[in-house]
Amino acid sequence: MSKAADQALTPTEAAPPPQDLQPPFDTLPRIGEFRGHTLVWLLDQHKSPAVREALMAFWSSHGAIADAASAWRRTFEVGVVALDPRGQIAGVTSVYIDHLAFDGQPYWFFRTFVRPRSRLIGMMPAMFQGTFARLALDYAGEPGAPVGIAAVTENPKLDTPAGNRIYHRIGLRLLGTNPRGLRVWRRLFADASP
Repeated sequence: MSKAADQALTPTEAAPPPQDLQPPFDTLPRIGEFRGHTLVWLLDQHKSPAVREALMAFWSSHGAIADAASAWRRTFEVGVVALDPRGQIAGVTSVYIDHLAFDGQPYWFFRTFVRPRSRLIGMMPAMFQGTFARLALDYAGEPGAPVGIAAVTENPKLDTPAGNRIYHRIGLRLLGTNPRGLRVWRRLFADASP
């Protein structure tokens, strides 16, 4: 695993000591800190009804996922949850497995949503690095497993020179555009090896 991936599993920013997490997130593995936010890992952890309810309420209250059935399904794809100093959800990453038409290989397709008041510079990269590092640690190299992370730029605010620089800093490389004209990026687990 690369140095950047290793760093995602340790504190990513100088921050006050982690607060005691409140239910329903108190039993989840902590994978990092970012500016007073605690990053916890949810993928493949037990997702209690209380965790699913909290995630669905988070998306609904911010207009991210309006359909309750879609939000419930997405709760099973959540990787990183960023909790603010009060223990409230500030952002989440989610991943699902699909194949890229560019090379026919399976990838973890990455999505993220951070509530507007928590969109701190560096928050999304910290959440991406935590997700990448944990997926690489848990699954990289297994026969048939995804070979990396892919991201499709669906948010026009990220399809800018500044957004492109962020993608490059977190190790994503542009492959091209998909049939809908959206940019497709990837980062291979093999590229992160020392």
